[in-house]
Amino acid sequence: MVLLKKLSIATAGASAILSVFSVPVSAFTINLPANSNWDILDPLGNLSPGATGTVGLNPVVPRYLAPPTAGSTLFTLFQAEAPTYFPNWTAVSGAALGGTLTIDEYDARDFVAEPQPGWSTPRGGVDMKATYTKAATDPEISNLRFIQLFIDNSGPNGALVRHIDPFPNTDRLPWYYTDAQHNFRSTPTTMTIVDTPSDPIPPSIPFNRRVSFETYLATFDNTTKVATIRDGWSWGYDINVQTEAVPEPLTILASATALGFGAFFKKEVSRKPKKN
Repeated sequence: MVLLKKLSIATAGASAILSVFSVPVSAFTINLPANSNWDILDPLGNLSPGATGTVGLNPVVPRYLAPPTAGSTLFTLFQAEAPTYFPNWTAVSGAALGGTLTIDEYDARDFVAEPQPGWSTPRGGVDMKATYTKAATDPEISNLRFIQLFIDNSGPNGALVRHIDPFPNTDRLPWYYTDAQHNFRSTPTTMTIVDTPSDPIPPSIPFNRRVSFETYLATFDNTTKVATIRDGWSWGYDINVQTEAVPEPLTILASATALGFGAFFKKEVSRKPKKN
């Protein structure tokens, strides 16, 4: 039996947030980021005239994911995309791991306030950085990889789009990183994932984009091409852009009338003689 560990909190500020949200227990421990690296909601800049909007984390607190079961979205996508992007690979569910996942950064990002060279604005997204530290009982880091799926509503008329990330995949392996990238971001006891997804915001409003990710750890056998999917976490962001509220003409007239009466009564009161 795997002993469950409670999700631990990295900062006192996070405690107030977690008192509102339901936090599951997990087979590996999740440490949340410091407040300075955990920006929940950002206003969007450089929007079309008359528009207002935000980019925000969804979920606010990364959610632990148990190893997926047969018929889950990950396995359905894996089976559908393997023949084209990672031929002959199959995926099975495995046991949960026992290490620690540290969310180094989970930050809603407005690209006007936090620009990135080469990216146009307006644009919103999220910065995610997480490091997994293996337990003594876990497989070696050399035999662990990140595998990630994304779901967004970028299809026609807001239809959902789902893929194994990155898409399209060019290295014939199902992992988020190539082997060289994995080696660059790992040590004998840790492995790190950095992802900064974002969406441009069109001039037409309203505009709503929801993007969610499921990131799992996996072990593998390169000979049999079997990926064993372990546990993971979910995260993502929402972009909401609407027309800025403008007071109705009658509301403006009523406000002006009220101000006029107020001024009139103020004058009337000021004319009354003071009592001796």
